[in-house]
Amino acid sequence: MTRKNFSRLTVAVAVAMFVAAIVVLYRQLGNTRWIDIVGHFEALRRTQILAALALTSASYLVLTAYDFLALHYVGRRLRVRDTLFASFVAYAFSNSIGFALVSGGSLRYRFYTGLGLRPVAIGEIVVFCTVTYSLGVTIVSGLMLLLDPAGISSILGLPQPILRTAGAAMLALGITYLAITAARRGPITLGRYGLRLPSLGCGLMQVAVACCDQAVAASVVYVLLPSNAQIGFPAFLEIYVVSAPIALLSLVPGGLGVFETMVVALLANTSSAASLGSLIAYRVIYFMVPLALAMLMVAVYEIRRSSRDPPTQAADQERRG
Repeated sequence: MTRKNFSRLTVAVAVAMFVAAIVVLYRQLGNTRWIDIVGHFEALRRTQILAALALTSASYLVLTAYDFLALHYVGRRLRVRDTLFASFVAYAFSNSIGFALVSGGSLRYRFYTGLGLRPVAIGEIVVFCTVTYSLGVTIVSGLMLLLDPAGISSILGLPQPILRTAGAAMLALGITYLAITAARRGPITLGRYGLRLPSLGCGLMQVAVACCDQAVAASVVYVLLPSNAQIGFPAFLEIYVVSAPIALLSLVPGGLGVFETMVVALLANTSSAASLGSLIAYRVIYFMVPLALAMLMVAVYEIRRSSRDPPTQAADQERRG
């Protein structure tokens, strides 16, 4: 398959997933009126909004730890402010645009090459961050399925023994990863490429950061839920770690529509209008506000960079002349 056909297929899949999600969401809402959804959105308390903003700040700060760990993994140290900038902008754009490997990866390439990193090292950073996120989803899901199978069983309608087995399997994957980092010293060969493994200490930090990331990100949505939502945080955390990866894999920008459909469907005991009103607030706070800030930061960065480049180019021309 050519690259052009692959791109067309990717766009077609994203559009199909988006349309399917909207259709399912429309059916779930039933007779719910748009005015009711807006009413629940406007009824959010100031304390809920402030808590969501604070937790969003904490979530993006935790996300920057992915890059700090990845830089340690590739053996590079950058100024803290440079790493914070590159990581925040990459995640703010990739969370909203989707296609994280492309959008976040290209932005990291743009910023990190300017800081002296080679393309191979940047590729390793992107892969490292992806693996870390996957570890968080796997281990948190496994823990929730083992610790609270009753609450999740009532939501998904699946027998508790099956959920416990799935949870044990997920935890086994995470433990296996850590065991490999502890036992293997050389790289894993994949064709012409060799994949270096992090140390056990680095692997443990990956697990800790990724699990913290999942918990904090889920709490942003949780504090925005209506007061009559009859669900504890552990059960909602499981809903989040199921819905967020599916939305990410849907290829729909920001998982728009897909994430909302999953959460509304799984929050069966909560009013659909109230749930969707909370999710609209979540979209604004967790996606739109960071994206707007990141766009401003990139604009300032590019203006400063362009103002420094012309003299450098002129000096290069003089030396060549």
